[in-house]
Amino acid sequence: MKIRWFLSVLSFLIYFTSFSQNGADTCDNAEPMCSDNSGVKIFNNVTNIPDTGAIGCLFSTPNPAWFFIRVQSSGDLNFRIIQSSSFDAGGNPNGTPIDVDFIAWGPFNSPDSNCTSLANNCLDSSGNSVTCPDNVSSPNFYINNTDMTNIIDCSYDASSVENLTINNAQAGEFYLLLITNFDNVAGQIKLEQTNFGATGAGVTDCSIVVGELGGDQSICNGTPVTLDGTPVSGTATSFEWQIDTGSGFTTIPGETNSTLTINDDRSGIYRVIITDNTGNTSMDDVTITYYPIPVANSVSDINFCDPDLDGFNSFDLNNLVSPQVLGSQDPNQFEVLYFLSQADADANIIPNALSNPYTNPTPNSNQTIFARIHNTLAPDACYDTTQFNLTVSAQPTGSQATNYEECDDVANGGDTDGFFNNFMLSTKDAEVLGSLSPTTFNVSYHTTLTGAQTDSSTDAIDKNNPYRNATINAQTIYVRIENIANTNCFTVSDPASTTFQPFQLIVHPLPVIANNPALINQCDTDSDLSTSINLTQAEISISANHTNETFKYYPTEADAIADTAEITTPITHTASDGDSVWVRTISNQGCFRISRLDITISFAGDVAYNQEFTSCDDFLDADGNDTINNDDRDGISNFDISPAIDAIRNLFDPAIRNDLDILFFETVADRDAVINQIPDPTNYRNTNIPATTQQSVFVKIVNRINNDCTGLGEFFIRVLPLPEFDVTTPQIVCLNNPSFIEAETPDGTYTYEWRRNGTLDASSTSETLNITQEGTYEVTAINTTTLCRRTRRIIVNESIIATLAEDDVTIIDDSANNSITIDNSNNNLGIGDYEFALQDENSVIVRDFQDTPMFENLSGGVYTILVRDKNGCGVAQLEVSVLEFPKYFTPNGDGVNDLWAVKGASTTFYPQSSIHIFDRYGNPITEIAIDGQGWDGLYNGKILPSNDYWFNIQLTDRNGITINRKGHFSLLRK
Repeated sequence: MKIRWFLSVLSFLIYFTSFSQNGADTCDNAEPMCSDNSGVKIFNNVTNIPDTGAIGCLFSTPNPAWFFIRVQSSGDLNFRIIQSSSFDAGGNPNGTPIDVDFIAWGPFNSPDSNCTSLANNCLDSSGNSVTCPDNVSSPNFYINNTDMTNIIDCSYDASSVENLTINNAQAGEFYLLLITNFDNVAGQIKLEQTNFGATGAGVTDCSIVVGELGGDQSICNGTPVTLDGTPVSGTATSFEWQIDTGSGFTTIPGETNSTLTINDDRSGIYRVIITDNTGNTSMDDVTITYYPIPVANSVSDINFCDPDLDGFNSFDLNNLVSPQVLGSQDPNQFEVLYFLSQADADANIIPNALSNPYTNPTPNSNQTIFARIHNTLAPDACYDTTQFNLTVSAQPTGSQATNYEECDDVANGGDTDGFFNNFMLSTKDAEVLGSLSPTTFNVSYHTTLTGAQTDSSTDAIDKNNPYRNATINAQTIYVRIENIANTNCFTVSDPASTTFQPFQLIVHPLPVIANNPALINQCDTDSDLSTSINLTQAEISISANHTNETFKYYPTEADAIADTAEITTPITHTASDGDSVWVRTISNQGCFRISRLDITISFAGDVAYNQEFTSCDDFLDADGNDTINNDDRDGISNFDISPAIDAIRNLFDPAIRNDLDILFFETVADRDAVINQIPDPTNYRNTNIPATTQQSVFVKIVNRINNDCTGLGEFFIRVLPLPEFDVTTPQIVCLNNPSFIEAETPDGTYTYEWRRNGTLDASSTSETLNITQEGTYEVTAINTTTLCRRTRRIIVNESIIATLAEDDVTIIDDSANNSITIDNSNNNLGIGDYEFALQDENSVIVRDFQDTPMFENLSGGVYTILVRDKNGCGVAQLEVSVLEFPKYFTPNGDGVNDLWAVKGASTTFYPQSSIHIFDRYGNPITEIAIDGQGWDGLYNGKILPSNDYWFNIQLTDRNGITINRKGHFSLLRK
């Protein structure tokens, strides 16, 4: 509402509301402002108004809001100015802080005609303009009137809260106030008197702020509204009521009282014009807006079945419920909110409204939700509420049940009618529920899918009482699992499902007994007619379906009925002629019938067949495999004993021969029990009965028509030993000295076959074979009686004595390290494996045999190189010379170095030679022969003194190569 002032002062004290008018955007239109009897008042700010430039301490004045204050009671006024995007009902800022700045002027005698007298700058004591500071940096500047102008206070701080101080304000004074919105954000300005009620504090006049008609109102259609223009002070003499519905104000006829009652739902701006007893008038406007009354239509309860069983779900209430609440009402005009209490819904407590989507807070909860519908333009004016229940229940997931299978029973039609009278369906509950709790879920069983889908009672079967299948042999059962707390939350076994399908009640037929009693005949080898018998042989006579059934045997019928004292060894049951046993014949579904088996035992001698089958021992393991356990002396081999079948069968009457099975066994016990039959007579391996000596194979002749014993028999097997002999492998054949190989220490007289590299060598049929070359030789010894053969292999490698020539030897002599090297880098010595030794001219081995063909640090002399074949093919020799010219000799008669001679030189190696000795002056002393003893230190029989002497030697070897040497040596006499 807005008040238009026509007089300088109007003293009406009128009713007011908590919110007041907006600040004006120009000084001339300044709006009244005050701080009420609580010291607090809130006003709307201004936005989107251009900056009017710098004023006072304000460097800028964007979005200016102009107000004036009237002092009602004298005293100091201390204010806090707060700007925020919103305030709560208690007047506390709860929105975004907005930067607020202000400047105040005064005092003035009236609120009007002051705009041209407002100081724009501060002055110094000389009257010169100076910059105005803000009260944050200079808090006493304006209090002490240092500005020398009518500026009362000013602040230009970045805060959303500023302080305004007016000291010693006098009653009746007016002050102008400019407040800016630096951030250009819509909001409110709160004027709070911080010293309200304190000693010496002044009071502002709020009668200038709030008009007689109160604040604007949003009203529901059909709600009468009474406006009261009566002032609380002064004397009103007349009232005029007007309305503006969009075309301007018009007087409401007949309304001249202080109150106006609106009961026609007419929206508009209502105005009252008041005249007092002095002729002064004022007016007040109020906007009354009527809105349609919203209707909260009823809402269906939400019963949600939770498939993941965690008990939670997210609900889009805007899409699920709001359309139901709205009905045909416009969703652009009306808003629906949801609360957890009626009180919150009535009070529209927005912080407590449910978020969308909404998730129930506790698992498997049952909540009442309150829906509130109101007009979006006046959310607090008209509203309606409704409520609904939101329930989250566990959605059952059934476990697939196996078929319920039973055997036909005798009740109600006999045991061949395909019906069973005692199905207890409750026994399937645990299987169907799986991990589901039986306290949470109920299971019911139905004869139709439709019944199961309808509820737990339609077409239902009493699961706690015996039930007889309705159709022969099998019946389909449909299962329903439902949440006990919410029976609409269920699952049904459906044939179309891949995970939870119906199960079957299946009635299995009992076995059909072919002969009751059945008869089994057994042979005995003596006349006591008591023997071990294989009862299972009679199964062929008990049932025609015996291959698909199992059998259990009992000594009495009572035991067979009670399933007690079962004969646990039916294949080795001891019986006498005329005994009977009782048999349970059991189908593969576990259904059984009981019948009797009579036993007949008669004496039977062996048939006239005692053939011996022989086979040579083989070099395989006991199981006939080629492994590391191969053994050709174990008495185990393979036999073809199948000829005995026809031979024995032909001993019987031709009329029954084709009905006879000739069975072979390794023991009498196996034969009696008809177990462990030799499965393949054409390839029988006597693993269990090694036959180095004759062993028995036992025969049973059985009539395949009824498994009766028709006769017994026995024949023999024996494994023949292989020839025994040894061989030596590998061996060497010396190409320079051919030899022979042989089969060593044979245990008998055999004929032999020899092969080299797989090719028959017919040169020998005896145990020896002359050889001249390497190869893989095989010798086979053949027993000419049994024709058993043994083959052994001999590997023969070649070698040869070395061929050693002078060209193969390198000699380094007359050096600090005399050496001999034999070259075999290209096997030029031969194919053998050689080792090397060195022998001196006295036949003494100076270097023993070694693999390395080199000898070092040798003294001069004549040596013999020895090359020996490691394979024993001989030793090759070569004599060589290593020259050495001695550096001194000592002819003192001690037998050591008494003579000087060239070592290693002889006419054998050097057919021509010349050896001359001179004294130090070149005088000839002597000439010595190469094969002589050497020089003894005498000259013409005289002893020469110790001194150096010289030699000049020329040696020509056998190849005509001449060696010339000159040098000196010392004669030492001691």
